Formats: sequence, structure tokens, C-alpha cells
Amino acid sequence: MTTLHRPLSVSLLLLLWSAAPALAREPRTSRAPEPLVSLLEPAGEGCEWVRLQPLSAVRQVIARLAVDCQGGATALSRDGKHGAARFWRGGVSAPVTGRPTFPERFPSPAFRDRLFLVDVEAATATELPLPGSGELIEFGFDAEGQLLGLTLQKPTPEQERRGEAEIDGTRVVLETNEGKRPLITHAFQWRDGAWKRREVKATTDTTGPRVLALRQKLGERSNHTLDPRFTPEELEDDVVLDQLYAFSPEEPEGEWTLLRRGGSRLAVWSIPFGEEEALATGLVRKVDKQKVSALPGFPLRPNDLASVQTRGAFLLLSLADSGAHPYLYRGGKLVWNSESARAVTFWPSPSGR
Repeated sequence: MTTLHRPLSVSLLLLLWSAAPALAREPRTSRAPEPLVSLLEPAGEGCEWVRLQPLSAVRQVIARLAVDCQGGATALSRDGKHGAARFWRGGVSAPVTGRPTFPERFPSPAFRDRLFLVDVEAATATELPLPGSGELIEFGFDAEGQLLGLTLQKPTPEQERRGEAEIDGTRVVLETNEGKRPLITHAFQWRDGAWKRREVKATTDTTGPRVLALRQKLGERSNHTLDPRFTPEELEDDVVLDQLYAFSPEEPEGEWTLLRRGGSRLAVWSIPFGEEEALATGLVRKVDKQKVSALPGFPLRPNDLASVQTRGAFLLLSLADSGAHPYLYRGGKLVWNSESARAVTFWPSPSGR
């Protein structure tokens, strides 16, 4: 794995696996219906979870939460009737190296992790206690609409000395690979007003909750959608590479790669991550055949990690992890953006488009 200029922080490693008016309103067509987006937006001293039609500015508040939007992430059940919103110190964007384009303000001493269960149809929210045994890293709904919470826990010095832990009668043998921090990961289910442990396994700081079988059952969730990792394609077209050369930063770890999402072809300055994946940065260019063009107004730079989402003819770019500073494009034209929203994702489409 290629080393970055600055080691990735623990919170960033955990995250990696883990409404403004419309700027331009173009006529909608049957080929490109207006998408719905999910976002968190500050409202007074609280935070609103909003379902928005960005082109027509139709806005529906599905929950009003008495909490600051910073560090917010969301999850939705498959039927769209229930949601969960979590706010934690780790839910921020981190730069690859140097200074980010949009530095995150440091959370106040009064900041505390909070989790809310939302009834989307009734537009009500209930605060839940956090699961025990470690820190909540991922959460979401399974196919039956049950809320799951995945946590990471540091073993005690005694457990590390023995190389194992016993939890609820289950013997967990710790991972002892050199250079990796041994951790314990748990899967909890919210049921009958309490968290019930469903699974526990040994893991490390590089694999985290991915070893849990129940993780595969998690549905739509912003921390997964906003992950900057992708599987890159090699750019071999010299005509395209010649146009990109002038924009290449002086970062030996990075390279131009091709990212395909939906009907979009993007040249992305990416940072290798592991053996097959890369991290998308904010240095992005649209590729149309052999023509390279910038996306108008997009402010992110190669220091920033970026999220790339598509829905039909629409392309949504934002800061990775936090989902802040979203920019929505159609046909290369900027149709909406927001400087206040966070955790911005497309609202799940029943048709899967």
C-alpha cells in the first residue's frame, strides 16, 4: 500500500469502511426525472433532516432534531418508512494532506454522540441510547426494518495479554498480525426498547466491522454512500492524459484514474488505498470521448477526499464522509448546490434508477 504524505488518522480509517435555492432550473424530461435528495441542514439551534427536490426546491422536513448538524450521518429502511440519524465526532471530512478546502470546526467540549430513531411518515424522532461495548461505527436497517448498530471495542490490557476475550459465553481470539491494532467488533439490534447483541468477532483497525456477517444486511446509509473508496480503471488514452497533465499536483502518491458511475466518466486524481482500491480526491474532470472539461463551480481540490454519486443523468459530488458542500450536475451543468447541508445523498429510489 502506498504511504500518504501524512498517516491516515484512526477516525478516517474507521470512516473509510464505515438546502440552498436551485442555481439553474432546467426543464424536466421523462428521460431525466428530478431526483430526490436526503440531507441534514442547520435550523436555528437544531438540525432538520430534509427530503428535497433540488430543481423545484420542494422541501419536506422529516425530522427536527435538537442537536447541531456537525458529524451527522443518516440511514433509511428499505421501505423508506423509518430512518436513523447519528451525530459523532468522527463524522467529519479529513484532507489527504495539507489544509482542506473547507476546514471542519473543532467540536465544543459539550459535544456528545447522539442517535435518533425517526418515523419518516409521522415526521417524529426519538433519541436512543448508544449500544454498549465500544464505539458505534456503523448503523443501518436490515431487510426486515430492524435497526442494527456495529461497534468497535479496544480489548483490555488483560485480554491483550491473554490474546483472547470471553463475551457472553463466546470465546474471541484476538488478531495479532504485526502492525495492526487488535480490536473487538459487535453487532447489536434495537429490539423491545433495548440493544441486543447479535454477533461478536475479533478484528483489527484496518478491517473494522467488515468481518461481521450482519454488516452485509445493512441497507441505505450515508456513511457507506459517502465513502471515498472506489475501484479505479487505468487511464491509457494519451490524448486524455495530455489534457490532464497540466492539472496534476506534485504528489508522487497520486495518479489520474478513470471512475465510471452510471453514465458518467470522470478522470479523478486518486490516492492508492490497499491493493485494488483508491481514494477519490476533489480534483475531478469530466471525460466525454477524448475531451476533458472541468465541472463548473466545483471547489474541491486534490487535498480533499470526495464522494461521487449518480442517479440517472444526475451527478452528485461532495466532500467524502461528511457529505458537505454538495454540487449536483446534469449534462455537465450545475443545477444545485448547498454550503450548509451535510450527509447529502440521493433518496433511495424504488425503481433503483
